[in-house]
Amino acid sequence: MILEELSILNYKNLEQADLSLSPNVNCLIGANGMGKTNVLDAVYFLSFGKSASTQTDSQCIRHEADFSMLQGRYRNHSGEEEIISCGIKRGQRKRMKRNDKEYKRLSEHLGLIPLVMISPSDSMLIAGGSEERRKFLDIVITQTSTRYTEALIRYNKTLQQRNALLKQENETDWCVCGVLEEMMAADAEIIYAERQNTIRDFLPIFKEMYARLCNRTDEKVDIIYESHGERGDLLSLLQKGREKEKILGYTLYGPHKDDLNLLMNGYSIRKEGSQGQTKTFFIAMKLSQFLYLKMQGKQKLPILLLDDIFDKLDAGRVGRIVDYVSGDTFGQIFITDTNREHLDRILAATTRSYKLFQVDKGKVSELMISSQT
Repeated sequence: MILEELSILNYKNLEQADLSLSPNVNCLIGANGMGKTNVLDAVYFLSFGKSASTQTDSQCIRHEADFSMLQGRYRNHSGEEEIISCGIKRGQRKRMKRNDKEYKRLSEHLGLIPLVMISPSDSMLIAGGSEERRKFLDIVITQTSTRYTEALIRYNKTLQQRNALLKQENETDWCVCGVLEEMMAADAEIIYAERQNTIRDFLPIFKEMYARLCNRTDEKVDIIYESHGERGDLLSLLQKGREKEKILGYTLYGPHKDDLNLLMNGYSIRKEGSQGQTKTFFIAMKLSQFLYLKMQGKQKLPILLLDDIFDKLDAGRVGRIVDYVSGDTFGQIFITDTNREHLDRILAATTRSYKLFQVDKGKVSELMISSQT
């Protein structure tokens, strides 16, 4: 899927922008805080129906405005046009449309426009809690499996209901709780199987990607999936844990507690990895996510967003990333940086067409169009 035109109105600090984009490489240059990341976030929003960094939709609306509007004109692998739009108004639910037809459920949209975003916040994959690593898994799988998406939505809703019952001060209705537990156990089986299969297929891609980026033979990486599923049937775990969970007021077991153990040479990368190794690790995870989605996507090549990823990486690692993403493996790429030298190096390394944009105080202007094809 290629994003040919992007229209932005009142999105974060961007008052208005209408961009005609390259099908290959699009670079955005500007100082910190000018709005480069917000352009990428608008592209992200059109794929996922939410911001990559903002918790509530209303926070995406520019401070001086009452509403925000995003629209993207895409071209799929068959040459057909897709128009995706989203309107956000304060105090109202967002309205997301495909070719002027509003979605009944946002889950219907997930996977239509596969996308991978790599940014400094991805360091939380390693430094953050288990919810960050579950989020990584969920973003990968929801773009490829409707069955997983539906099971995850149901599970999270049922989990909230069970937790609400556990928090009640009066006596818990264990009959109702039992029904919820059966529903949770059924969906947990689907979630566990999908996560297990994804990690199995993802791992060899990741190991090869890390080796490519670090160019060393003494750094062996691994990802181990740690899950409730290894402890046995979830239904029995929930039933046995009722008394303790009633005291705590929340559910202790289930896929909402799963985690990924990220290792280098058998030890936690979080504890043992250098700054460069840590950054290479999570960049390799996200580039591997791209390749995994490409393999699963049935001719849907993901869009790749690279947001200021070259900070705090040595020249060798930067060079290998540049060489890799400027090759033919990738489709449409968006890159932001404050350092023009990084972008010039990327553009010099590619034979593909590109466009360069300047972002200054929320205004986006095209600087140059390459004559390359």
